[in-house]
Amino acid sequence: MFCSRSITLSPVTFFRDNQSWQQECARETTAWRLGPVRATPNTEVTLSSAMPPKKDSQSIADLRSVHQITAPGPSRDRIAGPLLEEAGYGEHGVAFLSGNYQPLVEETTAILSIPSDFPTTGPDGSAVVSGNAMHVVGELPLEFPNGKFIYVGPNPKFSRDHYKVWGRGPRQRDIGFSNGWHHWFEGDGMIYALDFESMKPSEAQISDRGTPGEVQDNCTSSFTKETGAFYVKHRRGRNRRLRYRNRYVRTNSWHDELRSGSRLFRPLMNTSGLSFLPHAIANLFLGGNFLKDSANTALTFFAGRLLTLQDTMPPWEIDTITLETRGPCDFGGTLPFYVPFTAHPKVAPDSGDLVFFGFNPVYPPHCTVGTINSSGTVGQMSSLWHNALQGATFMHDFCVTKKYTVLFEGSMNIRPLRMFRGEHPLQYDEDQVARFGLLKRGGVENSEKVVWCDCSTAEMVYHFINAWEDEDTGEIVIVGVREDGFFLGALAANGTREWISNKLKVGRSVPRIHEWRINPTRQAVTSERWLFDLPVEVPRINDAYTGIKNRFTYAGKIHTGSLTSDAQLKFDALVKFDLQNGESEIYEYGYKRYGMEAQFVPRNKSRAESQANQRMSSPCSSDTDHAVTDMDAVPVEDDGWIVLYVHDESKGSAEGRSECLVLDAKNIQAGPIVRIVLPSRIPYGAHALWCTAKGVDDIDSFVHDSVRMTSESLANCSTSDLINESTTLSTSALNNSKATPRLFTFAEEQTDSLLGTVRTGVLRAGAGLFVNGWRPCISPDVHTEYSLIRAFGFRFMEARALGKVREDQAKSTEYLSRTDDPLPTLTLYELEGCGACRRVREAICMLDVACVMRPCPLGATRNRLSAAMAQLGVTHDSHGSVHVEDAQLPYLEDSRTGAKLTGADSIITYLYSEYLDGAVPSPLVRPGLMASICAQVAVNARGTADGYPSTTSSYRRGPAGAFYSRPSHQPTKPLQLWAYEASPFCSVVREALSQLELPYVLQPCARGSPRRTQLMHRSGGKFQVPYLEDANTGTAMFESAEIIKYLRTEYSVP
Repeated sequence: MFCSRSITLSPVTFFRDNQSWQQECARETTAWRLGPVRATPNTEVTLSSAMPPKKDSQSIADLRSVHQITAPGPSRDRIAGPLLEEAGYGEHGVAFLSGNYQPLVEETTAILSIPSDFPTTGPDGSAVVSGNAMHVVGELPLEFPNGKFIYVGPNPKFSRDHYKVWGRGPRQRDIGFSNGWHHWFEGDGMIYALDFESMKPSEAQISDRGTPGEVQDNCTSSFTKETGAFYVKHRRGRNRRLRYRNRYVRTNSWHDELRSGSRLFRPLMNTSGLSFLPHAIANLFLGGNFLKDSANTALTFFAGRLLTLQDTMPPWEIDTITLETRGPCDFGGTLPFYVPFTAHPKVAPDSGDLVFFGFNPVYPPHCTVGTINSSGTVGQMSSLWHNALQGATFMHDFCVTKKYTVLFEGSMNIRPLRMFRGEHPLQYDEDQVARFGLLKRGGVENSEKVVWCDCSTAEMVYHFINAWEDEDTGEIVIVGVREDGFFLGALAANGTREWISNKLKVGRSVPRIHEWRINPTRQAVTSERWLFDLPVEVPRINDAYTGIKNRFTYAGKIHTGSLTSDAQLKFDALVKFDLQNGESEIYEYGYKRYGMEAQFVPRNKSRAESQANQRMSSPCSSDTDHAVTDMDAVPVEDDGWIVLYVHDESKGSAEGRSECLVLDAKNIQAGPIVRIVLPSRIPYGAHALWCTAKGVDDIDSFVHDSVRMTSESLANCSTSDLINESTTLSTSALNNSKATPRLFTFAEEQTDSLLGTVRTGVLRAGAGLFVNGWRPCISPDVHTEYSLIRAFGFRFMEARALGKVREDQAKSTEYLSRTDDPLPTLTLYELEGCGACRRVREAICMLDVACVMRPCPLGATRNRLSAAMAQLGVTHDSHGSVHVEDAQLPYLEDSRTGAKLTGADSIITYLYSEYLDGAVPSPLVRPGLMASICAQVAVNARGTADGYPSTTSSYRRGPAGAFYSRPSHQPTKPLQLWAYEASPFCSVVREALSQLELPYVLQPCARGSPRRTQLMHRSGGKFQVPYLEDANTGTAMFESAEIIKYLRTEYSVP
């Protein structure tokens, strides 16, 4: 599970040198998303707690003025968890759940604005810009294009104790068929994206020195010894905005397991032969698939769709801007449900179509090859059949040339009969000779046209570099990283360090670059050879050369010391290989710094040409500095940059931070020209992708219209501005807000969600519609009192029978001004989609007691973590030992009495005893097993429809699919919602608050509540619910659709 942090990093801070920047980093404090603010080095950052002070009431001034639990300086994602024992997790499990493989729990959004005139640091021209949580060291070249750098990898969503050997984790049962160990490949997918955006001059932060805005070319600067600062005059550059996000890929299994509260999918990759089949069958019945749909392997962007991929599963579409999961992609219904999608599709150099294959290890056909055209439609597909009982050959990557699709069947195969011998069905088979399959593209294609060419021996390749037709010989040249089963053994559950050491000592099966040549006329592999001896993986090229002859490739050098000592896969250097000359160039990341897969970013030609023209006309440029040659106009394969993430373990493998490096592709040995230090760390993952701006919508705006105002205001406000504006805002401004209710009106898009809430309300027999003891009567009219109907000097009066505490409170607060509103003494941690929590909310409405609500939607941790810490009596969790799964919901705290209760039955009994003078709970909410079952059935009838769908709405699944979290930033002051449980219009607003994990004060207004009169006075003589008040912005409004739109615009993080 995770929470979201929103960090705004502007205006930027300038450092004179790297030492100053390092000192700043050492003092930093990371914000825990307490609002749209940035933490400064001297700011004490705290987390709101569920334990208010021991007094009857408190003015609603600032939610953080309540008793607080101090958060540790670094985020929880930069705290190393306790050491794991191999006996409980296995050797592989310990390795890939520890250090920088330790799962993240936070979804973070951070924004850094960089003006074009930021100062240099010295004669070398390098610069350091800081926005507290994100730092930039160096200057991005003018020609560096706008775009998005994205990385994906496994990141288990539960706490690590869930990934012990199967049967020992929480809520797991070992049915006696041996065991299963966690495997890195089976973790949930998480995406990490860094957006490079251009800003208009008016959007850029203006520094204290220098001139703002326009792109200038005068590069002169002066250094003042007296002040120790640089003054920049018209420094050449471009206004930039960097935006970092990380988000889970919310697949079906992500939703289902979160709703279950524990793992549903049993491990398969590292399990024994005896337990493999029972685990697979259990996965099918409990999770809907034999294999978990993690979408954690690779990414591609094609036909306007950003897809995250996993072998054996369909692709999942991701919003190109927000990274929210849109859902499984079948390309408009043209991809059959039974056809999986490879993790490494290729764009054909001849047609521009996306070529893919789908490997199915369970049932035939075991391989399907197809293409997708530029409009996103799947064309004719070719199927390769196999004998299901005999098994299939594992397939992961392939190649394309101008004429051929080149398949590869290595020596790793799946044999179901091995299970009956107690062996794992997936093994590297030394007796199976590897082979390439040539499928000529164009015309009618079928499996009979695949020409198989055997290799010389057993081989395995996870990743190919490229393939092309040799114009001189007509041969097909294939280059890839041959590893011959190395990673199958290196990622085994136990005994891996010894196995790896033996393989490295012998020198066999070590991943190295290899070349094959195939004669298509003779239908044979004519030659094989090793090209380089360095152990490498995750190779990349300039993607414009896919399928045609290329010269350069970039790969990560495997740090063999980490493999032999920790059984962890790490890359300690980037290697540029020259396939033509057989030479290599290495950039080492440094002491305890390890990189991830790199991507080539081509130079922005239009800006390069513009810059060249500017240089030629600039009076301050010299011919020797800015000579323009014919080579500048000739596209070169390595004319661009290499972008990759690197993690720094020098201060601890989990405690360090990750960086994005930008290197000159022509000279990687020179080191990075820009280092972007990120607000958190990025666990070592799988594959990366670069999308140029034209591939991911308009980067200059880069945010949806619905959230643009919030994003830009955050990016251009300082911490003090935001805090001061929020704390000095008078809540009396709410009185001046114009709010016009419209009876029984709603947006058309709300129909399904409203019908769903009506179903739930009917099944709950309208619980929460009336206060306790409600009865109608007729009395003389009093115009200052609320009445549903009044005529002829009489009014329809609604009598009640509330408890003494509530009646006394009603008499003293009926006409209070907003500035005197008391903060309720009750605090409830609750969850939408939970029958038990619904019963508690119904009881609160029936008793008419106000309550601070702290929503705990599925997938978020902020409030859940606070509840867990309060329940465990922990005030400071510096070791990350408290987990969100420790929270038991619903959970209630009453500062008036000091009571702390868990579970619906005990909470309801307490509420009636304390706030209805010892009365027995109503039959509608009475404790008991049957009441709990009925409540959950009613809640499940709600359905998955969103309360107010929009273009940014994410994929939801399950009977309560609308109740999963969305990234947001927190208000300084609590919102107030006037509502009652049985109203469908109130329900959809409450769900929106829950999705955004926004704390709010519930002012229940069920029929017969004295708050109806109070609300009538607050809203200018009108009564209608839902009614939202936001003292942070001075907003007060009716209408559920408008309220939801406001909440998403104001508090949702894009």
